[in-house]
Amino acid sequence: MKLKFPPLGILMKAVGLGAAIGIIGYLLFPVLNLSQEISRPLFALTLYVGAIFGIIAAGVELIPSPATASEAGRKTVFVGNLAFKANRDELRRLFEQYGTVHSVRIMTDRVTRRPRGFAFVEMDEKAIPAAIKGLDGKEFHGRNLRVNEGSDQRPPRGEG
Repeated sequence: MKLKFPPLGILMKAVGLGAAIGIIGYLLFPVLNLSQEISRPLFALTLYVGAIFGIIAAGVELIPSPATASEAGRKTVFVGNLAFKANRDELRRLFEQYGTVHSVRIMTDRVTRRPRGFAFVEMDEKAIPAAIKGLDGKEFHGRNLRVNEGSDQRPPRGEG
């Protein structure tokens, strides 16, 4: 399970809320006529309960979101030798013949914003072998596509 931690500001709100609940509990102990031996453990308990409520209120995700869970069966396909006039919709339709396509990213040059001649298509893992077999070497806009399983992780800038 992958934990997502909130930004520092939200985390500080959670800690503040926990401390506030703990202090309120500590101030209520004399009103309830509890002895010193009982009030210390109860103070600690209210701090823990306050921290839990603070974390819940701050929105820390301890359970993976449905989007993260559904991405488990997805993989990326590299599409090379792509014609510059190809667009995302055409590429999506081409790959949808083999399975569900979740995203299409045609890479562009940062400066000129023109296509660089390759793309990444994210689709269901089960459909990838058929897509590679059916589309690798196939003519698309006058060019023979190079299709293979792409890396799901982006290399650091300056490498590759």
